[in-house]
Amino acid sequence: MKEFEHAGLKLGSHFQPIYSLAHRRTIGMEALLRARQDTSILTPAEAFYSVVSPERRHQLDLATSEAHAVRFSQMQSDHPCWLFLNIDAASLSRPERAMALANTIKAAGLDPSQVVLEVLEHVLEVDAALIEGVNVLKSSGFLIAIDDFGVGHSNLDRVCQLEPDLVKFDRHLLRAAVHQPRTRNLLAKLVRLMHEIGALVVEEGIETDQDVLIALESGCDLVQGYFIAHPNEQPDQDHIITPRIDERWDELMARELLKRKLTRRQIELARQSFVQSAISLMQGTPFNLAAKPMLALPDVVRCFLLDSEGRQIGRNLNSRQPLAVANPKFAPLVDTTGAVWSRRSYFQHAVDQPGVLYMSEPYLSMTDTRSCITISMAIEIDEIMHVLCADVLISQH
Repeated sequence: MKEFEHAGLKLGSHFQPIYSLAHRRTIGMEALLRARQDTSILTPAEAFYSVVSPERRHQLDLATSEAHAVRFSQMQSDHPCWLFLNIDAASLSRPERAMALANTIKAAGLDPSQVVLEVLEHVLEVDAALIEGVNVLKSSGFLIAIDDFGVGHSNLDRVCQLEPDLVKFDRHLLRAAVHQPRTRNLLAKLVRLMHEIGALVVEEGIETDQDVLIALESGCDLVQGYFIAHPNEQPDQDHIITPRIDERWDELMARELLKRKLTRRQIELARQSFVQSAISLMQGTPFNLAAKPMLALPDVVRCFLLDSEGRQIGRNLNSRQPLAVANPKFAPLVDTTGAVWSRRSYFQHAVDQPGVLYMSEPYLSMTDTRSCITISMAIEIDEIMHVLCADVLISQH
């Protein structure tokens, strides 16, 4: 294979597969620089830190991109596959540099549609020149990815301005999601947000089967990490990668199925008890007695009653000691008497279809800042419209 050198550096290439769990195959390869200076092996960061000026960094970028592109073009693949190239911000800071990068990659034998250009999100200073440079590459047919989103001072405004095709989430975001349910929920919301912006999501740092499960739950599109394959000059192919994942696939799916069964059973019990409480209310049973079937369930935290305008009638009926009583930090939220919940979806859907049980999407409760869903139904009590509501905690696994 051809040797590549630049400014005293020998430029080597390792490739790491980027894998689609849905397609069950590799859809891209990230090229990683393996540089040597004399007998010293340099990391990509060390190689680029050895050159200071933007122009010299750009020239190293061109040489590195050529080396990666030539080697990638010589690799065999049964399916179309993207080459992911890490690009220094210096190569985007001027339109003429961006055009030089485009010409270098095309001269190496790759069509722009085969190449995803990665730029580090936290080092970008978005200005007119950089946006022009990115647009030059986009108009040439290259895809753009923002790398390491979620580290340091990530900025959604930068993402929106650059309109990338893909966003790669930093591995530390995944690490936090594995151990923290709140971060896990945030991860899924960030994936949906990127989808709304129009970008596919790659989650990096997949190292264990638990990481694969978190990635699946988040709804991300692509995964990358040591669990999938290590970087190498000749990386593992799908006939090796896919069985590695399939060995754990049944276990992962069994856990997911169990979780869904538990959740469905939990919700069904809540629905049955809710209807029982609603019927009792319509028959004239006092609220504190009618709500007992609901409050007896372990996952129901509170019941409350609204008038036809969404104003709460009386206090919450709690299944156990309110969180705010045990933790004074939440004391200002305890008394919701007279609170107006008319803007909540559980009220609006209930009054739109009286007698029909509605179940909200998970949201953060204003009462004690826990995530819950609300079951609601508009019913008549003494011929006056009311909305019965119950908050249910959804188990986090």
